[in-house]
Amino acid sequence: MDNTITVDQLVTNHLRSINEIWLCGTHTQLCLWRGEQVFTHEMMSEGTHDQNFRRLCLQLVNSDDQAAVARGQVIVRERLKKMGKEGEFYPA
Repeated sequence: MDNTITVDQLVTNHLRSINEIWLCGTHTQLCLWRGEQVFTHEMMSEGTHDQNFRRLCLQLVNSDDQAAVARGQVIVRERLKKMGKEGEFYPA
């Protein structure tokens, strides 16, 4: 299930169940962060490993605005660090 919010809403949004965070502009989508997934053998054999995958899309007015992108990245990094969520950041 995907959820779209603005960067300003990021500071109050619950990120615990999010598996990926994307930066979304008018014509662009860039993966900013992907959390570590733990799959069981049953999930893989039944093909249910991605059914509960949750993505968060940070809506940017202009994804070419590097200041807005940087601001979003800083907020995401701080929130995830405080929560102790593990994952990998990608250059946006």
